Amino acid sequence: MGRLILIAVASIALAACGLPATANDDRGNVAPARGTALVIGNGAYAHVRRLPNPANDARAIASALRDLGFDVAEGIDLDRTAMAQSVADFVHRRPDAPIALLFYAGHGLTVDRTTYLVPTDVDPASGTAILSQLIDLDTILAGLDDRSGVKVVLFDASRDNPLPKRIARVQVAPAAGGVTIQAPGPPGSASGTVISYATRPGEQALDGTGPHSPFSAAILRHLARRGLEVQQMLTLVRTEVNEATKGQQLPWSISNLVGEVFLAGPPR
Repeated sequence: MGRLILIAVASIALAACGLPATANDDRGNVAPARGTALVIGNGAYAHVRRLPNPANDARAIASALRDLGFDVAEGIDLDRTAMAQSVADFVHRRPDAPIALLFYAGHGLTVDRTTYLVPTDVDPASGTAILSQLIDLDTILAGLDDRSGVKVVLFDASRDNPLPKRIARVQVAPAAGGVTIQAPGPPGSASGTVISYATRPGEQALDGTGPHSPFSAAILRHLARRGLEVQQMLTLVRTEVNEATKGQQLPWSISNLVGEVFLAGPPR
């Protein structure tokens, strides 16, 4: 199956952000939103192989993030027009938020070291240039360039190519260096970007036997753990996925994060 997940997390002082209150702090008081998130799950493809789990993964991740106090926009089975609009809204929503999170589950592919998200209406036989039907991850990251917080990007994607073999230059997996990550922001706060793939370049990500992929299931087990730094979380996820798949799948990450980054809050 093919899936792509993007997630962004940070631990900065939240009270000064001036964001609308959406969560409770340790004393039961209303606290500011931790950040903004866009969660997309694409599985009901019209012209390429359908995927069973992206919608389940996206809904579960969106629910967990809302419980943590994120301002979440959620989209299931989006065509290109809807995806492009959702991404544009996300990029421009609350640019001062300390956390910008984008989660995508669905088909994904890489061409010339550029990673693309695949909308549900992609049609290789339409006669339209195939890349013009896709959503470019580099463009999304460029749109987030002006944000001062942390961007964390994770791809839980099938490494098989859902498009015709006549597109000879399409790789079956994104190379780790295929996505340009922004330079970290000024010192004194958490900043930068981390990108984690569900598996190493050139390998397949498994669908699993339950309602979630091994990668998404591992993320969901640790997403809300207070005091767990994001790179420690990714290490746990990597270990659990490797064990659950008996070595068939090993998540892969790149990062230029500066500072400690906690999704569910720093240690008590």
